[in-house]
Amino acid sequence: MKLITLSFLIALTGFAACSSKTSTQRKPVTNIQISPANRTIIHGNEFTIKLQSRYTKPEIESIELYLNDSLLTTSNKADFDYTINTKALLPGQYSLRTVAQNSKNQSGTNVSKISIVSGTPAQRLSYTVKGTLDHNTANYTQGFEFYNNNLYEGTGNYAESQLFAYQMPYMKVLRTHQLDDRYFGEGITILNDKLYQLTYKAQKGFVYNAETFEPTGEFGFQSKEGWGLTNNGTHLIMSDGTSKITYIDPQSFKIVKTIEVSHPGGFVNHLNELEYVDGVIYANIWPGETIVKFDAQNGNVIAFIDMRGLLSNFNTGRIDALNGIAWHKTEQVFYVTGKWWPKIFKVSFN
Repeated sequence: MKLITLSFLIALTGFAACSSKTSTQRKPVTNIQISPANRTIIHGNEFTIKLQSRYTKPEIESIELYLNDSLLTTSNKADFDYTINTKALLPGQYSLRTVAQNSKNQSGTNVSKISIVSGTPAQRLSYTVKGTLDHNTANYTQGFEFYNNNLYEGTGNYAESQLFAYQMPYMKVLRTHQLDDRYFGEGITILNDKLYQLTYKAQKGFVYNAETFEPTGEFGFQSKEGWGLTNNGTHLIMSDGTSKITYIDPQSFKIVKTIEVSHPGGFVNHLNELEYVDGVIYANIWPGETIVKFDAQNGNVIAFIDMRGLLSNFNTGRIDALNGIAWHKTEQVFYVTGKWWPKIFKVSFN
């Protein structure tokens, strides 16, 4: 196990008074210096935080060390070490915060950021085309999913966002629903006969009867933007254009947990349309031609799938990004498409 030392120099050069007395805000009481300068730590490694204070008058009464909002330790020493084993943490971006207090009840704080990323190297996969189907070139695809052997699609753009249900294998349109013109439709998923749909910037989602598309409810979400949506049979799983994946209770719409998608090189941003299959999630990376496959529990990247070559099938018309992944369990293939694409491709990943 590798040991990394992060040195925190708590230079207590001045305090911001917390008493009722008027005080002048001075420089931060804690000057955090991290060595090595690269603040990215491989998951599974230990690292030691060294805290040192040069300020002695008045004396330090306590120094608290927090990881995000969790108190790790408190000490009345001006010089001490604290070791963290990252095995107990999920990969992600964290804040290390110190709060120092002196004998005059004055305190000061400072914050430094660290990143913990997966230590597992990602595979590089390709694909094989097993067949094609026609796709409506008017559809700006945002969500793609099979349910009860029918294919469901959600599309985007203001005044153009719709839901579609298709009878397979003929792509016969069974039903449609037009979203209000003020909403830009995003990802969709179906859980317990309810279809859930995100919107792009409205911080709002909609719930429908999956068999009729009759609206049955609405919900809000905390992310600034809605991108992709899938489910694991229990929770809604949402992307928001960052590296973050959010698990949401489908009844209360409260956040259950979040994970961040990473590999040894860092975090994977611009996660878009999602598909959950047997404990892993596949996600389009906007706006390129790559699908990332990652562990649904911790966000560790398993593979990057190079989808280049599909666009070479098209030489006319407007074509936008690859977006749309739907797993057909019976056929054991993925159906993939893109925004305004004229084709849906049945593919297997090699």
